Amino acid sequence: MTATLRQIIKESISISEEDLDFMTSLFEPLILKKETYFLEIGKWCNHVAFIKSGMMRIFYTNDKGDDTTCHFALPNEFVTSLSSFTSQTPSTENIQAILPTELLLISKQNLELLYQKIPVAQEFSRKVIENSAMIMEKRFSLFLNNSAEERYQHLLKNHPVLIQTVPLNYLASYLGISPQHLSRLRKNI
Repeated sequence: MTATLRQIIKESISISEEDLDFMTSLFEPLILKKETYFLEIGKWCNHVAFIKSGMMRIFYTNDKGDDTTCHFALPNEFVTSLSSFTSQTPSTENIQAILPTELLLISKQNLELLYQKIPVAQEFSRKVIENSAMIMEKRFSLFLNNSAEERYQHLLKNHPVLIQTVPLNYLASYLGISPQHLSRLRKNI
């Protein structure tokens, strides 16, 4: 169950098999049905999840109940509410499975234990966080510097699985446009 996670860790840091065994033993499996929440606004995030299969979306809900999708998390990625997890405060975001999703979870308590027993694990965490920050920075830049059509073209070229899998209203929210505008873009391309 942890083969892919083990491979990703080994590609990122130098770690013994014994330490790797200990590290992966701290992850617990969780299966989420489609539309099930991993985290809801207002709840504390106590886990980091590795996505073994499926897909999740991270989104915010405003006072009117409108959703804004900021990220889609795919297999072999990690997902959490970083601010809630690190500061142990209520989450300001939702994280929801949009497909049946298999996760491997590590709790905050087990992550702290891991850092104490295997300090090199902190380097792995740093790399995961840096990668997430770069993804969000690229998305922010794309959003600020490109039109809706250019953002859709980028998605089509770089993440076709999203176009094929994600419901239209989630994609539109992610692109910052209405579902009707997205439908028109799709017809013109």
